[in-house]
Formats: sequence, C-alpha cells, structure tokens
Amino acid sequence: MMASIYSAVSGVSAQATKLDVIANNIANVSTTGYKQQNVTFSDLLSQTISGATGSSATRGGTNAVQLGLGVAVASTSIDFTAGTAQSTGVGTDVSIGGTGFFIVSGGTEGKYQFTRDGSFDVDEDGNLTVNGYLVNGWLSYTENADGTYSYDTSKDISAINIYSDIYNGDKSQLAAEATTKATLTGTLDPSADANSNATALNSIGELSQTTTIKSNSTGASVSSTTGLTDSSVYTVTLKDSTVTSGNFDITLTDADGNVVATLTDEDLSDGATLTGTNGETVVLGASDSATAGTMKFTSATDWTTSTSVTAYDSKGTSYDLSVNFAKCYYDSTTGTTSWYYDVTSTSDGVTSVTGSGYLLFDSDGKLITDNGSYSTTPSITVATDEGSDITMTLDMSGLLSQTQDDEDDMIVSVSSVDGCAAGTLTDISIGSDGVITGTYSNGETRPLAMIALATFQNEGGLEKIGDNLYVQTANTGTFKIVAAGAGGTGTLSTGTLEMSNVDLSGQFSEMMITERAYQANTKVITASDECLQTLINMI
Repeated sequence: MMASIYSAVSGVSAQATKLDVIANNIANVSTTGYKQQNVTFSDLLSQTISGATGSSATRGGTNAVQLGLGVAVASTSIDFTAGTAQSTGVGTDVSIGGTGFFIVSGGTEGKYQFTRDGSFDVDEDGNLTVNGYLVNGWLSYTENADGTYSYDTSKDISAINIYSDIYNGDKSQLAAEATTKATLTGTLDPSADANSNATALNSIGELSQTTTIKSNSTGASVSSTTGLTDSSVYTVTLKDSTVTSGNFDITLTDADGNVVATLTDEDLSDGATLTGTNGETVVLGASDSATAGTMKFTSATDWTTSTSVTAYDSKGTSYDLSVNFAKCYYDSTTGTTSWYYDVTSTSDGVTSVTGSGYLLFDSDGKLITDNGSYSTTPSITVATDEGSDITMTLDMSGLLSQTQDDEDDMIVSVSSVDGCAAGTLTDISIGSDGVITGTYSNGETRPLAMIALATFQNEGGLEKIGDNLYVQTANTGTFKIVAAGAGGTGTLSTGTLEMSNVDLSGQFSEMMITERAYQANTKVITASDECLQTLINMI
C-alpha cells in the first residue's frame, strides 16, 4: 500500500516537472531564437517479488513477478529545429537559415558563449553586440587581383569592432587613395573607317576634327580643322584688308588668347587655310559675302569611340579623363588591324596627360597581347597644378574588335577603377556569408569584418544559461568555427530574426495531458490513503 503512495508521489513530481517545462516553452513563444524543450520519462527500479523460472520436463516456466516503484524524469531535451525567419527591416538583424550558432564573448561562463539570437547592434565604441555580449568573427582580409576580398577563416576569431581593429586601424574614416589602375572592357567596331591619314599600323597621322560654331557674324565658315585642342574655344577675326579692297587680314586665336595663325590680304572667295605654329590647321570655306567681324568655334577630334574614367590623386581630388579610340590602319596582307588610343582631360587643374599608343588586333578581332610594341597595359601619367601627379595603369587586355549581334554591345566601358576621395562611414550591411560591408560618404565600400559561426558534434548537449545563450559541456564535443554557409551551417538572412520554434497548439495538448496525469496521480494517493484509513479503523 505504501508503494502505491510513493509511486503516485513520483508521478506527481514528474508531471509537475513536465508542466514547468511546458510553462517555460509557452512563456518564451515570442523569444528570439528560443528552442523548445521536451520532457521524457523513465520508470524506476522495480521490486522483484519472485524471479523467473525455466521450464522442466514436468513444469512450464514462470515469469518474474515485479512491482514498479514509480517514475522519474529521464531528460529535458532541446529541439534545435530552426524557427521561422521574421522580417524586421533592420539592417543589423540577422538569422541563420540552418544549423550553427553565433559566437559571443563577455559572459561569466567560459571564454565563448553561443546564441541563435541575431538582433545585433553597434554600441558607442563600435562593438557589434547582441544583448550586451560581443559578437565574434574575423577581422583580417586580403584584396584579390579582381578587386574582391577574402577572409582567412583559419585564423583565430576576435570580438568585432566596426570602427577600428588591430589589422585595419581606423575604419570609421576612409583615407583618400590615388588611382593606380583602371580596366576597360567592351568591343571596338570593326566596321569603322580607318583614318585616311594613317600610313602604317603604328602611324595614324593627323586626325580630322569637327567644329561647332558658337557665334558667326562674318558670313564665313570653318569647313575643317586638325591639330586643335579638344573642346577649346577658338576665335577667327576678319579685318578689312588695307591692301586690297574686299580682302581680309585674318587671325586665329586659341582659348588662352594667343594668336596662333595669321593671314594677310586674303581673298576668301576661294577659301583660306590658316596654319598655326604648333601644327594647328583651320580651313575656311569659300565665301563671296564675308564681312569683317569675329567667329568663335570649338573643335573636337573625330574619335570613333570614347569612354570616361574618374581618377583620384593622393589628396583625393578627382579628375575626369577621356580614353579615346580611333581606327588607325588595316593590313590587308596579314588581316591585322590597329587602333590608336589617346587619354585626354579637360578638368580644371590638369596640366597635361601623357598616354597614347596603338592596339593590335588579329584577323579574328582578338587583341594581340604578346607584341611588345603594342602594349595592352600602358602607363598613364596625369600631371596636375597641385603637384600630386597620378600614375596609373590602363588595362585594355579585355577589349575585342568583333561584330556583335546587338549594337549596344559595341561599347567600351570602364569595368573597374581604384582610388577614391576621403570618406566617412555612413552605413553597414551584412551579407549572406557573414561579411560586414561599410558604405562611406564618398560612395566607396569596404569590408569591415566577417561574422563567424560555431557547430557542435552534439548540439543537444548544450547548456542554457539565460539571455538566449548556451555554453558547451562535456557532451557537446569541441566546437568548430566556420563561415556562414560552410561546414554544414546555413547562410545568413539580413533584416530578419529567427522566431521561437515553440509549437503552441502542441504545448496546449501536452499541458492538458499533463494536467490529467497529475490529477490521476493525486487520485491514487487519495485512494491509497482511504485504504490505509480503513485498515487503521479495523483496530
């Protein structure tokens, strides 16, 4: 009789424990990254009244007679099934799409603690935190030849600071960087006309120029020009000749006011040609109605195609460069074609640009890169009046000269260029691989750190310590540090948080069953007490 009471008491205690777990699960139904717990029971040691016997020639065997002594809580296990990702719209909120734990430090138990809570924040000192604990990851990276960045995930992890670290110094400010390389890609039109003045693959001669009249009060016109500075305003002045009536004294003045060519007593009825001291040539069309006055015009070289590059000096000052191309010469014997390129600039502060040459294409329109006379990666020098000259490599090794299906493909453009002005960190974003990228006020982006994840051989052995944290135990095995998406972990989702995986309907069902089991055990105690009372009343 006493055994039944003790068995029922153990049942009450076990069901009370399960009810405690259910209550905790329901209480944490809205806790970020919370993992519900499940309770399992096991029976206690049974009292053997009689042992089992084997059969004999005259008797059959008998089973053991045992009396159970109650129930005990065998385990409270954690269900690590991933919860649903809930969108928050906060750029520093992150959820893990599969297995893995964020690694944090700053707790009192062990060097590291682990969490599924990705509600990150940046404190006043630049530390990446979650509930006051420091998020850990990698800080040192290398820049690859293609401009991408790589983190060495075999190195030790450290607490992530967005503003500064021992590897990169002050990350809140981005120092000005001089341009050292620009890369061009695209296609030069193989059907373009070669320059009529070219005499060889490496001799383009004079390039023709077009003019745009700004004002014309003379009745004369500029029919063609060569050798003039691009986008500069020139002035042609016609004065009545003092020698022959109807003729003119003509001067050509450049944008700086310098007279570069003159003609005296010129009859414009058959046109005129002005030849400057620096090789400038301006041809005036024939006119019988010319009058004294001035005519202003701008001249531009007839380039086949051009593209723009923004280059920075070491002080962060930007200068606009134009990379211009003109088809030079076609060798009918070999099928090779040459293109002339010239880098120019009209930006204020640029005193000169040194950078011109030839590219050579084979009969298939592919760039020839092994001919030392036709460099595909020339050095360009931009001299400035501030003395901070720019020396940069112009990589044109990716260009083609082939017919394309779409005319929009016949474009040369800048695929990459380094250098920048100084900037201040204005925003951060977190990628699916855990790389934190900073955006600066100058439009540049730089990697700031990479969040690390931990995996365990037996994550069920983790111990909860509050604050959504776990610590490893003797039964978890040594944790491994991996990048998001590697080592069996899930990738990260930015702007989301992992919800609790508590199944509320399931918990209500378990709660009702537990409640009835608890009541049933108390009824057993009541019944046993009544029996004992009856036994006592027999005296």
